[in-house]
Amino acid sequence: MKKVLSILLITVLCAAFVTGCAETHTTDTESVTDTDVSQTATETETETETETEEETTEEITEPEVTEDLEAMNAEPAASFTVSKVFSNDMVIQRDEYIRIWGWADESENGKRVEAEFSGLHGADVIEDGRWLITLGGTLPANTEGQTLRVFAAEGAEYTYENVLVGDVYWVIGQSNIAYPVASIKGEPLASAEGRNVEISDDMMIRLYKAGMDDLGNKVVKGSNDVSEDVVNARGWKKPKAGASSFTAIGYFTAVNMYNGLDRSLPIGMIEFDAGGCALHAFLPNEVRDALKVSKADKNGIYSAAGSNQHESSFMYNNRIYSFQNMPIKGIIWYQGESDCGSANKNNTQYANRFTAMITYFRDQHAQINHDYPVYIVELPPIYMAFDYARVRMNMGTIPQLLKNAHICSSADTWKDKKYENNLHPYNKWEVSQRMAKIILANDYGIGDLDYEEGPVPVSCELSEDGLTATVTFDHVGDGLTTFEGGEIKGVKTMCSGGGKLESVSITGKNALTVTATSKITAVMYNSTIEESFPETLTLCSSSGVPCSSFRLNIN
Repeated sequence: MKKVLSILLITVLCAAFVTGCAETHTTDTESVTDTDVSQTATETETETETETEEETTEEITEPEVTEDLEAMNAEPAASFTVSKVFSNDMVIQRDEYIRIWGWADESENGKRVEAEFSGLHGADVIEDGRWLITLGGTLPANTEGQTLRVFAAEGAEYTYENVLVGDVYWVIGQSNIAYPVASIKGEPLASAEGRNVEISDDMMIRLYKAGMDDLGNKVVKGSNDVSEDVVNARGWKKPKAGASSFTAIGYFTAVNMYNGLDRSLPIGMIEFDAGGCALHAFLPNEVRDALKVSKADKNGIYSAAGSNQHESSFMYNNRIYSFQNMPIKGIIWYQGESDCGSANKNNTQYANRFTAMITYFRDQHAQINHDYPVYIVELPPIYMAFDYARVRMNMGTIPQLLKNAHICSSADTWKDKKYENNLHPYNKWEVSQRMAKIILANDYGIGDLDYEEGPVPVSCELSEDGLTATVTFDHVGDGLTTFEGGEIKGVKTMCSGGGKLESVSITGKNALTVTATSKITAVMYNSTIEESFPETLTLCSSSGVPCSSFRLNIN
């Protein structure tokens, strides 16, 4: 109950910051009705923020390490199973709790399961047919493959070979995450770097693919049921066995990171892909219910309208849930194409709902690095009648709402108007290069995040007369600028009473000032689906990284 309350509070807080998007705009101005915000609403926002912080702080607890002595007094189990999250050639997250878990017949209740890895030991007593071991310590990175041993009575043992210790990332999204390395290698228009990417088992990159298609008919999608273990598990793969069918964004990012780290750190990537699925497919049941994004039919199957209507929550329930006990370094996210319609309101509420989802993920992980980073691929330009500009602008406000969230801008990575499959651009290598630089700067101190991420808005201040709005940014490098010092393109406004945009200028190292002929109610950047850099967009950091798309509503 406390968890649901926390999510509701977070949602209210998010809504106070982002009130949603209206229609996509192809001109600089549009008339809107002027709406005032009462003092009561302002006070409520402040109170909600305080309550949310207190609630979140109270919920964050570190897991306890298994007490070996207590468990070791129990009789060893005669038989048990281990989660299929574990396999040979896997990567375990360094500097984090190391958990191993599984199940047993209820006749084994009260009996012991043990595990040992790299000098660490742990044990647990089976209860209600379940067991979970937290090894007695954490480990630094280790490039030498070692054996993970899980055992009980004689003959009841599982061993996993060539287990590395490094950094593990979830890579989550819809069809542009499902887009595999093989498709880039077979695309003559793709960059030479992508087509010729190294696929070698000499690299300490390990891959685990967990896609929607692998679920088959083994689960009831859209129900409240969760899959405790991995459905149709593929196991961990080395590059030669796993890279071709793996997400191109995930693998390319891993390769760029691995090389940027002088090939010295094992990297594990876990792919959760769901082609054509809107955000609600990834929401846990509790978040889905708190946000009221889906409805259940007479059979208890939840779904929501969207560009492609799919059942709700199944990607979390039947994919991500099975991995939730395993600590990670961070999340790479590329999704939102199916949220462009207004039927489920994800196009205007994407930032709010995404924030609630990630907050839930972090709380469920219960790991030392609780507020791990989330890296979001900005949806690139497309040249077809498929309008997700509102989602993209809404996405740009996530860093204001969610701690340690980062936007990988993409407006300069795609501009092939003639490509027949614009919804699935072949720019995966270019996006992964920028993504890797952002991750290396943020997680490893290699490079400076202010120069690698590109400008993202953090606040918008309106003058007393409402005719001037000043937007401030993070990650501007030496200062906010424009491509080759040219004019500012891509900034638009909404004004009350049919007012028009009057001027746009850079007024400080990290400030952009907009003036209009009547009260400004919203400032937008990159607000149409086809805008690209530097043809129709020019705002960037001093290092030339484009500003991310955004829409800031002003009440």
